[in-house]
Amino acid sequence: MADSQFVDLAPYYDELMLGVPYKLWVKYLEDLFCRYKVKPKTILDVACGTGNVSEVLADRGYEVTGVDVSPGMIEVAKTKSGKVDYYAQGIAQINLSKQYDTAVSLFDSLNYVTDKEELAAGMKKVAEHVATGGLFIFDVNTVYALENHFFDRGCMGGDFFPRYIWTSEYDHSTAICTVNMIFEVIENGNIKQFKEVHKQRGYSLEELSGMMTDAGFELLDIFIAYKFKKPNRRSDRVFFIGRRVNK
Repeated sequence: MADSQFVDLAPYYDELMLGVPYKLWVKYLEDLFCRYKVKPKTILDVACGTGNVSEVLADRGYEVTGVDVSPGMIEVAKTKSGKVDYYAQGIAQINLSKQYDTAVSLFDSLNYVTDKEELAAGMKKVAEHVATGGLFIFDVNTVYALENHFFDRGCMGGDFFPRYIWTSEYDHSTAICTVNMIFEVIENGNIKQFKEVHKQRGYSLEELSGMMTDAGFELLDIFIAYKFKKPNRRSDRVFFIGRRVNK
């Protein structure tokens, strides 16, 4: 993850994401638990950000641990309910003293791991922390989404803050999408502007499937986001579901 990502943005991230239906995301996770006949008690939330999904899961009765590479995001997460244990750890550096019934990673977080070897190593780290038979569920932005500027958006009018403009460029030779982000926030009664540059990598479904298998997961399904349908060439977000097996 580039150094400029989720630094200045961290204190304002929750305001930016106010419209996100976190409970519906968790409902989809629980539908997947039911579909694959698992009843996890402990969940590892990988790249948890400020802990919004972690907190919903904890409210639902799960024992949750959240890890994220951004210390600023973890700092915000730690100010919340106190029900979740949070650690500033990247996916390839996860080092916890237990295994979990299930691991999840949501909101295209794995796209932010732009080095293929690092992501492969990270999946192996996740596997080390998932008990045999447990699930690993994650979503990604597809190459189709990244190359077709699905990141481009803006909201610079009105009285709502943070305001923002995002513009993206996709490099087919590297599979890297660079997103230039301009934000305006209120700080001490004044409007403050700052910029962040985010980078995501577009991974093919085959690449990710191979990484999961190599890490020790049996690939169960790939679905269009929030549904139980197979993706097509125009799918913009997909979910992977794998089960931890003995290697």
